[in-house]
Amino acid sequence: MLIQEGQVSLFHYINISFGVSFFFFLVGLIIYVMKSGFLDRTHDSFRKILRRKDEEETDFSDMMLSELVGIGYHAILFSALVVLATCLIALLFYYL
Repeated sequence: MLIQEGQVSLFHYINISFGVSFFFFLVGLIIYVMKSGFLDRTHDSFRKILRRKDEEETDFSDMMLSELVGIGYHAILFSALVVLATCLIALLFYYL
């Protein structure tokens, strides 16, 4: 898709890089919201409602959602912004 007739298409690079940066930016924002503690009470309530009486307690059963998420969001957001910047620079070259 990126290479047509033996040549690299700038138009397709712009489209693909925008989609990739949008995906990683969205993933980074979801991880940020989960790590910020915004969904801790919701996660705790669902866990209490859906827990079975005979279910065994584990080490993770009393942890909040923000403590369970161990992925850093800074690198994901930074890489998404770098790819978006290259997309915008390519867009400038495309229209000039």
